[in-house]
Amino acid sequence: MKRRLAVLAFLAVALAVLAPPRPASAHAALVASEPMGNAFLRVPPGEISLTFSEPIVPGSSTVRLLDATGATLRVSPPSFPSDGHTMRATLPALGPGIYNVLWSNVSRVDGHSLSGAYPFTVLNPDGSAPQGVNLVSGFGDGDRAPLADGVAVRALGFLGLLMAAGGAAVLLLWGESARRARRGLQVCVAAGAGLAAAATLLHLAIIDREYSGQGIIELIAGTRVGLYWLLRLAAAIAALAAAALLARAPRLAAWVVLAGIAVHVWGFAATSHAAAGAGRGIAMSIDFVHGLAAIAWIGAVIGVAVAARLAGRGARYRDLMPRFALAASVLVFLVIATGVLNALAEVGNRENLTGTRYGVTLLVKAGLLVPLLAAAGYNARWGRRRLAGNARGEPRRFIATASAEIALGLAVFVVAAMLTQTTAAKSIVSTRDTGPYERSMAVDGLEVVLRVTPNRIGLNTFEVTLTEGGSPAAEADRVRLAFRYLEDATVGTSTLDLSPGYSPGTYLAQGPYLPLEGQWRVEVTIRRQGANDVVAPFDVRPAGLPLNYLRRGGAWAKPAPGLSWNEFGGFALLLAGAGFALWRKPLHRLGRSGGMGANAAMVAGFGAGILLLFGVHRHEPAGGIPTNPVFPDQNSISAGRRLFEANCAACHGANGVPPKGLDLNPYPLDLTVHVPQHPDGQVFRFISLGIPGTAMRAWSKDAPALSDDEIWHIVNYLRTAFTPADR
Repeated sequence: MKRRLAVLAFLAVALAVLAPPRPASAHAALVASEPMGNAFLRVPPGEISLTFSEPIVPGSSTVRLLDATGATLRVSPPSFPSDGHTMRATLPALGPGIYNVLWSNVSRVDGHSLSGAYPFTVLNPDGSAPQGVNLVSGFGDGDRAPLADGVAVRALGFLGLLMAAGGAAVLLLWGESARRARRGLQVCVAAGAGLAAAATLLHLAIIDREYSGQGIIELIAGTRVGLYWLLRLAAAIAALAAAALLARAPRLAAWVVLAGIAVHVWGFAATSHAAAGAGRGIAMSIDFVHGLAAIAWIGAVIGVAVAARLAGRGARYRDLMPRFALAASVLVFLVIATGVLNALAEVGNRENLTGTRYGVTLLVKAGLLVPLLAAAGYNARWGRRRLAGNARGEPRRFIATASAEIALGLAVFVVAAMLTQTTAAKSIVSTRDTGPYERSMAVDGLEVVLRVTPNRIGLNTFEVTLTEGGSPAAEADRVRLAFRYLEDATVGTSTLDLSPGYSPGTYLAQGPYLPLEGQWRVEVTIRRQGANDVVAPFDVRPAGLPLNYLRRGGAWAKPAPGLSWNEFGGFALLLAGAGFALWRKPLHRLGRSGGMGANAAMVAGFGAGILLLFGVHRHEPAGGIPTNPVFPDQNSISAGRRLFEANCAACHGANGVPPKGLDLNPYPLDLTVHVPQHPDGQVFRFISLGIPGTAMRAWSKDAPALSDDEIWHIVNYLRTAFTPADR
């Protein structure tokens, strides 16, 4: 058993590490907005449009607009298009100034509320920034800390389920237990079911707080969250009623208790992170098995500890412990396997493990799992043998080591309760740490260095350093920057005069002079006494705003945003193969057919898993797959869309589906099918090198050629536009 646990732990870590990083819930997180956050606009917007990662409740979702002083401006009541994910409000005529959008929503999936805010600026007619500062503060990023009362109520509910499941499980595993132990287990079941029912009632108060403006009856009968709350309450009451019958019909009543717990856990899964977005049917099933297995595992340890405490020394533990050890080993495997699949579905990529609150909390949970598995391994290998043989010091010693396993398990459940109240990592908009732009140019013996910090769309600090012969240049009469937008000639040129900075030869200024996505030409003009004007041109492309996109799809679509179907299925089959490999011996005891079936299933699982992960639809070129160097921000996506529409849409269609009637053989590929099956580097090579024998030419070689950056922009656009979740 210890060896099996070590193998399981290694496998879980290996799969987490091998999962490929890809750019990507409970809580309806903001994934897109118009106008965008921190945008600097030359034309005032006519409406606010907010798109969220989950469908939202119209009656409990709001949007407000404040000016720079915090005064509320009148906007229309919000409207909610049929997609359920979007909220819109019409704006009054806005003049130059700083404005703040404040929004709040309630997720239709899990009933959790979320709020946020962001500013945008309407520029003066000449493109300059308006006067004044923004007095509104406290803008959030959607990755808020979980509320303590929500965590406490969920943890209380978990404790009740653990007690009820543990008592019922041991009553089934140890029908020969002493009368005193059976009575104690019955009390444990009743107390646990009552605690679960009480926690469910307390949870209604939290749901009611989230759904502001709705009555209790309307909340329970008219919302998904309310109906599943009612189901969980009914399941807890059914388990409590069955607990009263344990003395008369212990086996039947115990099965009814476990069935009630299963229904209760399904109610959790149906309103959890897994229930949101594409592939929710698969994700909810995985979440359900994960939660039920974890409750059965730790609950069984609680039940055995209670039974041992009451039965005392000399009881027939040899009848209980082999059954308990086998059941616990299967449950531990299910917890780890489904936990890995859950992480793949909810985290999205490795960066989210350390860059989001959900990811960090998940790492804490995984860290607690290590000593928990160590304690479980000790109890399974040595503790159960000592207790079964009534060795000296038993059952006192087993109760002590089981208590350590229980304490660690409870700590894991508290962290799990925190995860249920935290925005899933896949819903957090990813950002890139961009360093400042810095380039130098020598002109007429003068070294000119331009720095732009942080080099993003919107407000930046501009710094120019002048040196001559390695020393600071003589003081300039004027250092002026001229900004020309190279992608639209109708956008006028704006200028900015810099002031002397903190050291000789340094000049500084700040302003929103890069308000648009795309390429800018920044010309530095230096005027000095007794010398000709020096002009140094620099090409600057500021980083665009962070981009997220909404994955849509049916209940049985692919649940993991960072993996293809082949990769997700490959991981699942490898885990299944590992399960059959670890339990070949117990299955061999079922006879020749059981052993042969276990061996066949193990080979099939490993073989098919490896084939899906490494052998299917890969087409890796001999030179290796290049890594995407261009961050998929709004800047890159917009450039890629323009390039795609100009060069690719004629054959592949504006929506990625080739139009009918093309005189091409073979016919162009459907991008909605093929883009999800290839990593970025392969898509880049297909575009760059072309596909022999087809009309797909080599865009990096054949005129008119595209640059590498332009091809990467197209790849980023394809990745977000043509990756439907049901493929």
